[in-house]
Amino acid sequence: MSRFLTFTLFSTLLILTSCGGGWSEEQKDQIKNKCIADGGFDCDCLLETVVKANANPEDYNNLSADDKSALVQDCVVEVEEEQEEELESF
Repeated sequence: MSRFLTFTLFSTLLILTSCGGGWSEEQKDQIKNKCIADGGFDCDCLLETVVKANANPEDYNNLSADDKSALVQDCVVEVEEEQEEELESF
């Protein structure tokens, strides 16, 4: 859950600084890169889900934390203990 909270806070910051009018490629890249860094999600799924469900970053920002969590629930992936250790060794 802390990964999701971190992702949500970062996404909210990005969205607050956006100028509206849809999702820019930079915003999409930042969300995907943050997702990759946090781990625990299929980041392509997460990005696609967020963009399809919200016409612009402002709409996404207006969702509650519970709604955001429910939105990306299908994108959560389980990381095996062995894989986590390998990821941490970078």
